[in-house]
Amino acid sequence: MWTPFFSALLTLSISIAGTINKRDGIGRQSIELGMALKDRYNIQVVPFGEYSELTHQEKELIETDLRSLQPIVLLNTSLPEIPHMVEILKRYQKIGQRFIVYTMHESDFVDPKFVKYLNFFETVIVPDPFLVEVFKKSGVEPSIEVIPLAVDLSKFLSQPLKNSINKPFVFGNFSVCIYRKDQKILLEAFHEVFRNNPDVKLHLSFRGKDQGCLREIQDYIIVNKIKNVQIEFEAKPCNHYLKAFQSLDCYVSPSWGEGFSIQPREAMALGIPVIVSSNTGQKTIADSGLALVLHKQEAIKATYSSVYNIFHMGNMQRSDKEELKELLQKVYLERNDILAENWKLRDWASRYDIQKGPFVEEFTQFFEKTFR
Repeated sequence: MWTPFFSALLTLSISIAGTINKRDGIGRQSIELGMALKDRYNIQVVPFGEYSELTHQEKELIETDLRSLQPIVLLNTSLPEIPHMVEILKRYQKIGQRFIVYTMHESDFVDPKFVKYLNFFETVIVPDPFLVEVFKKSGVEPSIEVIPLAVDLSKFLSQPLKNSINKPFVFGNFSVCIYRKDQKILLEAFHEVFRNNPDVKLHLSFRGKDQGCLREIQDYIIVNKIKNVQIEFEAKPCNHYLKAFQSLDCYVSPSWGEGFSIQPREAMALGIPVIVSSNTGQKTIADSGLALVLHKQEAIKATYSSVYNIFHMGNMQRSDKEELKELLQKVYLERNDILAENWKLRDWASRYDIQKGPFVEEFTQFFEKTFR
């Protein structure tokens, strides 16, 4: 039986709109947030585009008719998608309807085109404190709230902690192959430190690719006759994705800019050491004191897809290859000791689990404060 408190909460009706892609970070958020809030509020999840791999319970939340959008609409999507989605929402907008957005950005400025659409919303919610200054500096007018990202880490947290080192020792990166993720510097640093040492391996698994970026990586491997680098092209199903992580000894993310940075947290949830660049959304991981950190940064023009490079998006931060080489070497030389306190990695990562962390409670508090 519902308590009066929960009965009152159910009077709020909320549409969570956005892309649904269980194999992508922000694409997981809409449906996972919907599932987490469905017992507290009247929730529907409104997908933009196709969706798949949903459970029966998740499918029950789906509403495809935009004419039935609830009085409160939470758009959950990446910044480049917002103009298109806002124009669609405007077509179905009802008098008195209230719109908020949960989004992120990977560089230190937002082009006025996107600011105009952010200003459509009553509140902008961001996953990391660095974005507050970025958005305000760029001219975003609505109030800005910080609610740190959370995703479903239950499968990772339910696994035994990593307790042994592979031979060969495996470094890895499972990001999309784009310049911003900078797998090229990881490849170069790895090769310059280890050459073709058969006792060390680099595993790159790309869930998408920019052809120019991929060509540079493939050419480097061919020219240098590298034999200890494995490349895959696959957006892995959940179980395969988990097993890929479990095969690693160290996850490396030298990214120029991150809005969320989910994958280092997934690695940490398994007790796997991580190397991260200390910028944008990854600075929170770097500041945990539990990661190996790339501190040396060089400001470079923000690089997104070719479609968005015509806009002014400020700068990103490129890591230093020599520092990365030092950290790769350090992890490998200390490989017999790196798991000694890896429970601390799991403990820290668990606060970003959608069920175990404070995420749902923080969203509940936001809705209560804003709409009651």
